[in-house]
Amino acid sequence: MLPNTMWLNKAVEDELRKQKEITGITPNVAARIAFFKSIEAGFIYDKSQQVQLNGTLKLDKVTWLGMTQLATELLLKQRYPGFTDKELWIAWAAHIAKAVTSDDKLNSNKIKV
Repeated sequence: MLPNTMWLNKAVEDELRKQKEITGITPNVAARIAFFKSIEAGFIYDKSQQVQLNGTLKLDKVTWLGMTQLATELLLKQRYPGFTDKELWIAWAAHIAKAVTSDDKLNSNKIKV
């Protein structure tokens, strides 16, 4: 389903690193929390949105998702049934970006992890 190696947008990675400095929570765990927060808030990724995956933190799927791998992949497949594997990865990245960027509309402030 999702590719074995994944990465995010550079700005999102930078925000996750900042949050690590504040909270001590690693970027991969913070990304998991952000993904589920965006799912809970009802965010739906639209393919017409441009999501640039230009980050440098390239981790394997198991590291990014940990024990949430099955749940994450099932939620993505359920929410986006016609998507290819690459499109599911982009949707995953968009969910995380939506939850951690400063222009987040899910909450009035950034999602705290």
